[in-house]
Amino acid sequence: MITALILSVIIPVLVLTCLPRIVLHYGGEPKKYMPWLYVACVLYIISWWLPSPLIEGRDTSFTTHLLGGGVFTGFVWYYLKQSLNWRAAWYIEAFLLFALVSALGVANELFEVVLYLFGGMPHGISDTSWDLLANTLGAVLFYVAYVLFSRKQK
Repeated sequence: MITALILSVIIPVLVLTCLPRIVLHYGGEPKKYMPWLYVACVLYIISWWLPSPLIEGRDTSFTTHLLGGGVFTGFVWYYLKQSLNWRAAWYIEAFLLFALVSALGVANELFEVVLYLFGGMPHGISDTSWDLLANTLGAVLFYVAYVLFSRKQK
């Protein structure tokens, strides 16, 4: 419980502090698209406190990974895309979103292994496959919404 409380605050603070500086370093406009980063961080915080379904009779963090992993990453990706004025073909955009959600998901799972080794994951780490699936599904849902919204705007 205390780990969730700490992580649900630390990650958004780091994202809001570091990511705009990185964008600025690469010549982007970090402030113009900050609302998207705020949405990402609020979703991340909320995702820790929403209930998740039982999968194979076990309590999971599927909802946390779906929203706080996949959809969160989608908003971060969109923030980066807009702030850096980056454009590419749809399949390259989709691939880069998949690469980002995969990299962040694997980093999260490696962090969970470290927590587990130090007793911070009392329920174990056997849900890794479900976590990665939820991350990917969240990013896919975000990308589909992004494409539909983009087409509607045109």
